[in-house]
Amino acid sequence: MNQSTRRKVLFVGWDAADWKVIRPLIRAGQMPTLESMMREGVWGNIATLHPILSPMLWTSIATGKRAHKHGIHGFIEPVPPDQITAGGPGVRASTSTTRTCKALWNILTQEGLRTHQVGWFCSHPAEPINGINVSNAFEQVTAGDPSHWPVPDGAVHPASLTETLGSLRLHPSELTEDVVLPFLPQAARIDQAHDARLGIFAKLFCEMVNIHSAATWIMEHHPWDFMGVYNPSIDHFSHAFMRYHPPQMADVTDEEFAIYRDAVASCYRFHD
Repeated sequence: MNQSTRRKVLFVGWDAADWKVIRPLIRAGQMPTLESMMREGVWGNIATLHPILSPMLWTSIATGKRAHKHGIHGFIEPVPPDQITAGGPGVRASTSTTRTCKALWNILTQEGLRTHQVGWFCSHPAEPINGINVSNAFEQVTAGDPSHWPVPDGAVHPASLTETLGSLRLHPSELTEDVVLPFLPQAARIDQAHDARLGIFAKLFCEMVNIHSAATWIMEHHPWDFMGVYNPSIDHFSHAFMRYHPPQMADVTDEEFAIYRDAVASCYRFHD
């Protein structure tokens, strides 16, 4: 079977996506793509594992194994003794090198399938696979100055694509009101001298876009049998802005509600 007729699998993960938010948006006609998928396919609630820690859960999804077999137990892990530097931290973000079993992209690589992965939890450093592997360090905004914001070492495999994919990233300093206002229509009312939430929004928005840009570029420019994309942005937006999502809670002021009420719903609509 040639590449043009071979069936493909697109595996998309939305961290913390909730039917309680999704279904009202669908009823309002604001998530038509997902509505179509639900109408033409199968959907429902799924159970989770405990403790509910995203790195552990998403590694279980990628491997089909529980934490005691895949080795990822939380957000951080001890730095191996031979890697500790004088004055350096004793812990680090959980890494792909700590995982003790194969992920789906490793298995498909062994089967000779063209396989890509973008953004999966605990996928840094990016492992060599039969395709393109973009780790969860790639999208993160870590600098205030875009001219000093290099793609982290090891975030892209093959490394020859680092510059190309890195050029697709969006930095908060590049945002304009045309980009922000569809998400926060009342953004002009924010007193940025006393309210840092616009900066938080800008960082989260850019990281969401960076995952989307890398994934869509790869799909458009490289053949694939399997494409895995993980996006944590709904979870991150919800941590920052869910308290302003309708209906208005008693401890949220009218001003806060007017400014930030659309942030979470807009994040869901972007995903759609």
